[in-house]
Formats: sequence, C-alpha cells, structure tokens
Amino acid sequence: MRKLRLLSIAIVMAVLTSTLFGCYFIKGQTMSKVKGTYKLTHYTYTRSYERREGYTPRTYNYIEDEDCLYEDYLVVTGSGTGYYVHKDVNTPAYSKEVTLSYEYNQEDSSKVEYVIHNDAITINSTSDVNKLGVNGKILNYQKQAIDYTQLFTNKPMRTEALSIRWEKVSDATDLSYAKEQLGTLKSYDYKAFGVRGIYELNTMSYIEGEGYPENPYQYYFCVLDTAQGVTKAKTYYALRETPNEQVVGEVTFANESGDWTSVKVGNDTWNIEPMWQNYYILEKDGVRYEAGKVMNGITDADLQYMVSCRIPMTT
Repeated sequence: MRKLRLLSIAIVMAVLTSTLFGCYFIKGQTMSKVKGTYKLTHYTYTRSYERREGYTPRTYNYIEDEDCLYEDYLVVTGSGTGYYVHKDVNTPAYSKEVTLSYEYNQEDSSKVEYVIHNDAITINSTSDVNKLGVNGKILNYQKQAIDYTQLFTNKPMRTEALSIRWEKVSDATDLSYAKEQLGTLKSYDYKAFGVRGIYELNTMSYIEGEGYPENPYQYYFCVLDTAQGVTKAKTYYALRETPNEQVVGEVTFANESGDWTSVKVGNDTWNIEPMWQNYYILEKDGVRYEAGKVMNGITDADLQYMVSCRIPMTT
C-alpha cells in the first residue's frame, strides 16, 4: 500500500509539474524576421478550481471582455531593450521600456525560438506571459488545464488554463506603429515603471529614543505616476476620528535624484531605504516616516480597493 501511495503521489506531482511549463508552437525565425511590432490578439485565463457539479469558473478574455478590453503591443527590437504598450477599459494608453532576451535553436543558432520580455516589476521572469515561443509571425504560449485528484483530501481538481497569442503587425522597431493605432502614449522608462504605484504611510517612529508617535490617520495613500512629464501626485487620507471622510489633495512631485533613489513630494524629500530598497524614508522634526508601495496600479479602482481594506467594518 505504501508503494502504491508513493506511486500515486509521484504521478500527481508529474502531472502538476508538466502544467507549470506550459507548451509552445515553435517555428524559429532569423532575427531580421522576428524584429518588429506585435499585437496581442488572444489572451484568456481560467484559474485553478475544484470540479463540482453546477460550478464553472469565469474564463477571462482580456481582449474581448467589456471590463478588460486590452489593446497591447510588444516591440521586439532585436537588442536587449524594447517596448510594451498597454491600454484597457480603465487605463489610458502607455508605453514602458522592457528588457528583451532571446533563446536560439540549439542546432541552428541563426533561428530565434523564444522571446523573453520583462519590466522592472517582473525583472527576470521566464514563466507564463513573459516567455513567448516564435512560430513564424506569431508569438505564443499555452497552458492546458489538466484534471487531477488532490492528495490527502481526494478533491477532484482542475489546474489553471492560460492562452496567449501575439501577431506581427509591423516591421517597426520603435513606437511609431503603436502611436498610429493609439495616439499619444504616456511613457515610462525602465526604472520609472518599477517605482510607479500607490504608496502608503505605514510606519512612524521617533529618531531618538523609544516608542512611536500617535498616528492620526486611518489611512494615508499617495499615488505616484512616474511617467515622463508628470509633476503632480495625488494624496488620499482619512483621520482616525473620521475614518469615512476622505480628504483628497494634490502636491508637486519630482524624481529628485534622477535614478529614483530619492523623490520630492510636496516640500519633503523621501529617500529609498538603503538596505532593502523597497520603501522610502523621511526624517522630519524628530520623527522617521516610512512609506511603501502597496499597489503597482494607479487607477481609481486600485485606490478605492486599498481604501476599502483600511476602512473599519460596520455592523
């Protein structure tokens, strides 16, 4: 029985492991043919779920669903950097600089078989949406759902499913084609996109001595849009005494250091924490303030979601 159980576990693990890597349709091309602008023409996703009668999870069609309506372009330059352009129903069109890397056919090094793109958030990811197979003028990735029985609980499960297809629409290796389709694009360089997001004032402490000053805020968020030419940031807060009364403000904003290690918001200069470099610090009037990014998105929906998480529940 023990050997049979171990065999069953091994089979299930093999099935699940195979789904992690997905599959590609590959017909390698020379770099001269791969270079150009690609449009996202198919993007669907269904999460993993327990199979039970009467239940079917939503399959997201990010291009056609009315609450998504993605229009994305990937500019493959043949070099180590390129561009990713995104627009959806809630987000005006913008471009971000991305890193590009390529994998070649092992027997014919002139043929590109994979294109890998990453921004300052995903960095070096080679999974799911970041690694695409070259099939003629198509870039693709697919992860088929597989049925299995969960170990120990014996629940009938189905793995997630994902399907992505990009089609080459232009030989342009700059943003010219995307701009023709979408008009003016808000632009982010590589580092700027990594900083973009919603920040929350989450820690206050005395610089000297022990203890913490009283925090008067129920929440305090600052939305930083780090696109080129943006010079204003919005603030949203509520006091503990009046947690349901939101105060909205606008302050000046600048990349003071040039490399985003310090930003000036209003009259205050915030410096990146030197060790972990994942939040900003302000020391002022004997108090040390810390603000960290809690959301990469900057839409009103993103902001209101974060606010809803900080409002006390009422009965």
